[in-house]
Amino acid sequence: MDDKNFLIRLGLKLKILRSIKRLSQDDIANRLNIDKSYYSKVERGLTNPTLLYMKHLSEILEVELAELMDSNINIK
Repeated sequence: MDDKNFLIRLGLKLKILRSIKRLSQDDIANRLNIDKSYYSKVERGLTNPTLLYMKHLSEILEVELAELMDSNINIK
């Protein structure tokens, strides 16, 4: 899988998990102390988030970091 498709799938997974937790993009952005526009770009696969950013996201979304980074979209 190329990098662009990986980022798109990652963004989709983040969006699904965020929706399951009933969190808005604003909620996530506020918890991470970032702009909503940056988080929106992550969900749309337009930017490559850092590993630390992904670690904090996994904590907010209550999933293992490895599960979050897996490009397969298997939501339990």
